[in-house]
Amino acid sequence: MFGGRLGIPLVSGGKHPGGVTAGPPIVTIYSLTTCGWCAKAKGFFRERGINPFVIEYDMAGPELQAKISAELREHGARGFPFVKIGAHVVPGYAPEDYERLLKAG
Repeated sequence: MFGGRLGIPLVSGGKHPGGVTAGPPIVTIYSLTTCGWCAKAKGFFRERGINPFVIEYDMAGPELQAKISAELREHGARGFPFVKIGAHVVPGYAPEDYERLLKAG
């Protein structure tokens, strides 16, 4: 499903990073709806009471897909999930890295 004229997909999860929040860092996940590793990444955060901001790449419009693809290339990522925890990037499903960054705050 898409949100309005902008072609931005409706996302599941948390609020868009934009305001000041207290608590754990904001988590953003670029995902595919058909990706098992993406589902595991989303589950990892939800099991810890963190509702990630999720963007489903395959549900996005062409402009947003181009922006996401550029960001993945910039960070050397080759696939999904692509996870941002605060200012840090973790390509792929890497629960040890997620845990370390969450603890670092």
